[in-house]
Amino acid sequence: MISIFRTNIQSGVELSKIAQHLNNLLSGATWSVDLGDSDKILRIDSSIDKIGDAVSLLTKFGYDCENLQNFYAPPVW
Repeated sequence: MISIFRTNIQSGVELSKIAQHLNNLLSGATWSVDLGDSDKILRIDSSIDKIGDAVSLLTKFGYDCENLQNFYAPPVW
């Protein structure tokens, strides 16, 4: 599943403050934040649904995190 979020993370310094927490939360997943995008897009690619956890984590650190879209890939056989 790929989840796309709008955030208000503004800089690499802010991102570095939460990166280790995201790595721990999203173990086994890949994630990135596009700081060059006006919506500061957080993209999570994970086989496990972590939407609620990711939103809670960013909110805990004082960031906005709005889920924009989820893409569900068919199972690979």
